[in-house]
Amino acid sequence: MLALRYAPLVRDGLIFAAWAVPLHLLTAAAAITALVALWYRRWRAARLAAAVQVSLILWGWALGQYPYVLPPDLTIAAAAAPAATLRLVLGALAVGAVVLLPSLYYLFRVFKGRHPSSVIRHPS
Repeated sequence: MLALRYAPLVRDGLIFAAWAVPLHLLTAAAAITALVALWYRRWRAARLAAAVQVSLILWGWALGQYPYVLPPDLTIAAAAAPAATLRLVLGALAVGAVVLLPSLYYLFRVFKGRHPSSVIRHPS
């Protein structure tokens, strides 16, 4: 029942905010683009348009909630971790990226190369 009690806060943000109409129009344009691309069998364009549409829907949800995480009590600022913790997490992500990204590059290079050596060729 708590969610139903505070649903007007989110709905008002999605309908009456200054960013609402442009965001809805962009989301509709992405949906129509995806459908047209599917009609013309442009699979990559359809996939990209669908990804843009999902992204815009998530942005609309986040902006509709703003500045709350859980309306009406928990704001984004109140839910944030202390600055020292955020700096440590950012450092850990940077170190992890330094380790992970070269490994991913090597993995994709081995298994998605132009001339895979593991392919069994049948005589024709």
